Amino acid sequence: MRTMTTEVELKEIKSLLTDLTKTVEGMNALIAERLIGSVEPLPDEIEATQEYLAAKKNKTAELIPWKRPVTVTTIAEA
Repeated sequence: MRTMTTEVELKEIKSLLTDLTKTVEGMNALIAERLIGSVEPLPDEIEATQEYLAAKKNKTAELIPWKRPVTVTTIAEA
């Protein structure tokens, strides 16, 4: 049996979606900024890149897939 979503729940959903949109837009801006190169890489980023390129050249680089568990939370649980 399906119940209707209340006005309070709809407002909460809208708020969550607005927050998510702002976060994604911020991430997109950061990615674009880094891809365009307007921000110089940090020293540790340069070092990590150099280490990776050296390992790749020597065929010692090992890429390990990153697996993160996904948790689904319903609005009723939140």
